[in-house]
Formats: sequence, structure tokens, C-alpha cells
Amino acid sequence: MLVPAAGALAAAYFFHVPTARLLPFIMHWLTLEGVGILTLTPVGMLWRHQALHRMHKQKTGIEMLLIALFTLGVSYLAVKLMPFPFTFAALPLFIGAIRLHRFETFCLFLIVTLALLISLSAGIVQLNIPQIINPELLPQMPVLIILIPANAMAMVMHAFRVERSNILQSETRFRFAMEYSAIGMALVSLEGTWLQVNKSLCRFLKYSPQQLERLSFQEITHPDDLTTDLKQVNDLVSGLIDSYTLEKRYIRSDGEIVWALLAVSLVRDQNEVPLYFISQIEDITEIKHSELLNQRLMERITLANEAGGVGIWEWNIASNAMNWDKRMAEIYALPPGQKVTYDYWLACIIDEDRQLALQYFTKAVDERKPFSFEFRIRKPDQELRHIRLYANVLGDENHQAARMLGICLDFTSEARLTDALHEEKERLHITLNSIGDAVISVDKRMCVNFMNPVAEKMTGWLQREVHGRHIDNIIHITLGHDGPALPTLLQSEIQSRQKASSLQSSLVLHSRSGQFFDIQHNCTPLKNIDGAILGAVLVIKDVSESRHLMQQLSYNALHDDLTGLPNRANFAQHLDQALQTAVGQKRRHALVFIDLDRFKEINDRAGHAAGDALLLELGLLMQKNIRQYDCLARLGGDEFGLILPDSALDDALKQVQRIIDAIISYSFHWEHKRYSIGGSAGITLITAENFHSKEVMTQADIACYTAKHSGRGQVIVFEPELKHPGQTPRSNPTDSPQL
Repeated sequence: MLVPAAGALAAAYFFHVPTARLLPFIMHWLTLEGVGILTLTPVGMLWRHQALHRMHKQKTGIEMLLIALFTLGVSYLAVKLMPFPFTFAALPLFIGAIRLHRFETFCLFLIVTLALLISLSAGIVQLNIPQIINPELLPQMPVLIILIPANAMAMVMHAFRVERSNILQSETRFRFAMEYSAIGMALVSLEGTWLQVNKSLCRFLKYSPQQLERLSFQEITHPDDLTTDLKQVNDLVSGLIDSYTLEKRYIRSDGEIVWALLAVSLVRDQNEVPLYFISQIEDITEIKHSELLNQRLMERITLANEAGGVGIWEWNIASNAMNWDKRMAEIYALPPGQKVTYDYWLACIIDEDRQLALQYFTKAVDERKPFSFEFRIRKPDQELRHIRLYANVLGDENHQAARMLGICLDFTSEARLTDALHEEKERLHITLNSIGDAVISVDKRMCVNFMNPVAEKMTGWLQREVHGRHIDNIIHITLGHDGPALPTLLQSEIQSRQKASSLQSSLVLHSRSGQFFDIQHNCTPLKNIDGAILGAVLVIKDVSESRHLMQQLSYNALHDDLTGLPNRANFAQHLDQALQTAVGQKRRHALVFIDLDRFKEINDRAGHAAGDALLLELGLLMQKNIRQYDCLARLGGDEFGLILPDSALDDALKQVQRIIDAIISYSFHWEHKRYSIGGSAGITLITAENFHSKEVMTQADIACYTAKHSGRGQVIVFEPELKHPGQTPRSNPTDSPQL
């Protein structure tokens, strides 16, 4: 108002307006300025290309012109018919302000105002209003009465549209943010029912929007989390908290339990009355599973560290400070309250290992590579401990070595055990190398992994040559010197079925070089703590000398020392076999007793040496006159026994007669003297009817006795009539005769 007033005064001054006309001039000027400001200024301020383009695109210009014509028509009728016409003329302008945008509304006001002013100035219309005010004083007051409320209405409607547009945009942004959010969002009623849900929430809970709208959040909340959730809801409604965040579990439509991070806020009206909840639900199932796995992993690591005695440490290279966990302090016996440093750690290492530790640390800092080494420390109580260290060097933002992280393991018990095992191993090796038996160790595949020097000598193989080779390719064992070869496994199988003495006495080991050894061996399996076979240890003993001695003793026990012929015990065994075959196989044999004639005379005249020599020569003579499978034995003194297997009586007579004739015709020379000797023989048959040992021995003895007393040089076959009453044999056939 000040600018138009100043303009009116300036115009009155330059146009020399009389004083009487000054007030009407100024008021006229002011009202016109007011009309111009109310009509031209808004249009000028809002004149934009975008506004014209929008008015053309939305065709609001036509509606504006129609409203303008309607307003002019109403104004004309109101001027003609109504006492206060401009009050009615303002109503169409209100309608335009309501229907049209702000630019079109002010254009409408400009058009109507110009038309009214032109009509009033041209006298087309005449105002017919009560003379309440002086028309000379306020000539454009009716136009102002129309424009001021219309402009106010236009501004109010614009503000309303702007507010509604802002609300609509806000709702649109919220709707889009909610609908396309990567996390679940929902509007929840105060009772807990789902009012609106987005797609992410439906995918997370595996419910459709329609299904969720029929449920409440209480129904799909895990029972263990429901109490905490409801308490937070009550605090939120009561105003104790503005919002809350909670990790909780939901039950999906398929029954699966999932974890979510729930953030809830409450929407209130202008009177602080609660309306609904806004919930943001983020799927943290994988995170919870990862946390659970990490927790379990940390539990396992912690348990492993505690069970394994692993200490964790960190060294700040710049500050030279160290951080130890509880186990590290226990390993080094760190006094309570004492601060650990790098120098303290270094001082704990014994002098022999300290320089090595410094070299490892210096090299690790320079190369920035993981490293490990073993050293020894001495605790305050002077106890020596073995430590195994693993560490890595970590760099800073400038890629410089900043700190070192590592672990320490006290393996003193293992080190002591290793030393003890090494000592035991050395003791065992020395023992095995010192004993006189061959020792061969094999694994569960029967492949050789150890041989002592004796085994190398007996087999002819060196340990480095046979390591990893099968035992059957190294050991060549036979039954007897020329018997069949036995694999070690077969040998063990046979040994389990036969008596050890019968088998072991005939085992022969053949060396690679061609030597052979009479052996006895023992194979002992090696088993672990569960009883599983790890391998076996084969011990082979060279029994060549002892076996030869045993064979000699056995031979001496069954043979005559002088003649080398089987003795009475050996003869009795052959006689038992003949009796058994006679009964079991119906075979016929002949039993012969031979007694030398004039042997006592030669023995007495020439001496015992001559008698022994004669017996030896006659033994060889008789062996030449018998079959290979016949059994000739010296029964004692000058008595001999002969078993002729599978021999008929006639054949036996002929063969025995040849023996007696050979003895009679044999000349014995001793000390330039010649001696003659003779012999007598008695024969009896061994058959299925005549198979008693004592009986046949008696029969042969009687027949021999008869032959000797029948003129000597005779061969008599036993006949039952030879047993005359009162006749007594010359000796007991079961007694061993004496020289």
C-alpha cells in the first residue's frame, strides 16, 4: 500500500491536482493499483512455459474461458437484478478457484476484471448499489470486493492442493518403499492383525497376503519369544518407549523356524492416540546359523586349546609388548601380577636354544612368512619344558611388520616319551643285533620291514634289499633237505594242525647262497590295542648242531654201537609193524633168529677185540645176503634177528640157508691166525593167526635152539612138536642178551 500511495502523491504533484480533488485522486489511484496488483502480479509471477504447456496439455484453458463467460453472465445479471451484484459475481470465481490450477485461476481473474472494468468504463453496465460509500472516493471498490476473496480462495485451494499432493507423494513413496523393500515391512493393528504386508515379508514367511491378513503376529511367533515381544508392545503403547528392536523367531507356513530382526514403531494421531504399528522384519536366519556355527567353532577351538594345552600369544613389534592368554601364563609359570614382555619370554629360553629363537624371529619379521620351531624353556622352579611354537607376522596399513600372532604347545610329555621310545628302540636294536637267532619283522601284508644281522646271514639277503618284499620271496623253507618247499603262511597253517615236534624237527631253511640250516621258528602276530593285526615277528633258530646231536642220540638208541645194525628196541618196533600188517592187511612175514657157533671159543682165545671185529665183519656179510627192505638186527652177544617181510616159507628157508652157508664158509683172520665159525637159525611165520609178539619170538628162539642142538649149521622151521614137555629155551627172548 505504501508504494501505490507514494505513486499517487507524486502523480498529483506532477499533474497539479487541486486540493479539493486530491483525496478522490489518491483513492482512485490506490484502488486501481490494488486491482492491478491482484490481477496482473500473480499472472506475471506464475507465467512459465511449463504452466502454458500444462494448460494446453490438460485443456484447462477451455474450462477457464467457459468459467469466465459464465462469471460475466452472472455478473451482468447480478448488476441488473441484485442489490449487491458483486457478491453474486464472486461465486463463479470461487468455483474457478476450486476447479482450476493456480495459474489458470489468476488468468480467469484477470480476464473477468478487465471485462468488468471495460464494461464499467464504457458504460455498458451501470452499478445500482446503495449509496453506503462515496463512489468518488472508492470507485473500484466493487471490483476489489470480488477479487480479494477470490484471490484468497485461490491461495487456499493452492495450499490445499500442495498439501494433498505432498501427502499423496508421501503415501506413494511409503507405498513403493514398503512394497519394493528388500526386507519385510507390515502395518499391524493394535490387536496384532496384519493390516498390510509387502512381498518380501510374504516370501520370508511363505504366506500369501490374504493368509497373513487372516492371522495375527502372535499366531506365527515362536512360543519362546512371544512373551518378550508382547512386553515390548505394551511398553510401546504405554509410551514408555518410542520403538524397539528384537531378535525373534517366526513359524513359516511349512513349519520351519526362521530368525528375524524385528524393528517396531507406533503411529499416533494428533491427539497421541495409537493407530497402528509399523514393523520392519529382516531375515537373519543365515546370520543366526552362522553365529551358531561360529559359536560352536569357538567352543571347539576353546576346548581343543584347553585339552591340547595350547597357549595363544600376540607380540606388538613396535612397543615390544606381549599379550598372553591364561594357558601361556601356565606354561611359562608367569607370576601373578607380573607384566609379560618380549624380553621376559626370551629370558625363559635356555641358552642353547636362545640364539636359534632369535634367528627365527628376525627372519620371520624380514620375510613376513608363517614359521614354526621347537625350543626349550626353564621355568622358575628350574623344570625344563619342551615348547613347539607356530606364528605368523601381520602387517599394518603401510605393509610393514606390526605384530606377530602365534600359539605355543607344551609337548614335554611327548618329547620325553619320544626320547624313551628312542632309547627303547636303540636297546631293542642292539638286543636284536646281539642275539644268535634270526629275527624278521613283517607288516600285515607279510612284507619285510626289519631283519637283524643273523637273519641276513641265514637268508643271504641284506635288509636294504628285502625291505618291502613279501616274506615268501625271502624265506625258503622245506620239509627236510630235499622235501617240498613250504610258504610261510602254509607253514603256519601246517604247524597249527600238526605236532610241533614232528614238524619243527624236519624244517630246513635254504639260504640265498646255497647253504641250508636245520631250523626251528616261531611266528608271533603283532596287534594294536584293539586287537587288529599289525604284522608279525618271525624268530628263526639255527638248530643244525642240536638237531644233528639229537639225531645221533636217536640213532644210537636204536642201533648197535659195534655193528651199526638195529638193536633189540629197533627190532621190536619193526616186529610190531610186521604183526600189525599181518593182521590188518593179511600179509605173511618170516621171523628168523640166528646164533653164531664157536664164537665164544674165538672170543676167549683171540680176545674181545677179535670178537668185536668178527661180529662187525659178519654183520656186513649178512647184510649183503638180505633184501634192501629186510630188517637185520643184533639182539645181543652173538645173536641176530631177521624179519623178512612178505616172504613165503620156502623163500625164507632159501634166503636164511644162504646166510648160514656164507657164515660157515667165511674165514676170519686175526693176528696171522685163521678162525672158522658157523651159525644156526630158527624160522617162524608171522600170519593173521600167529601175530602175538611174545609168541612168535618164543617160536623163533625154540627153532634156533633146536637147530643149534641138531648138529649146528642147521636151519629149522618152528613146528608145534618142537615144544617137548620139560624143554626149556636157552634164553628168554624178551631179555637183552649180554656180551
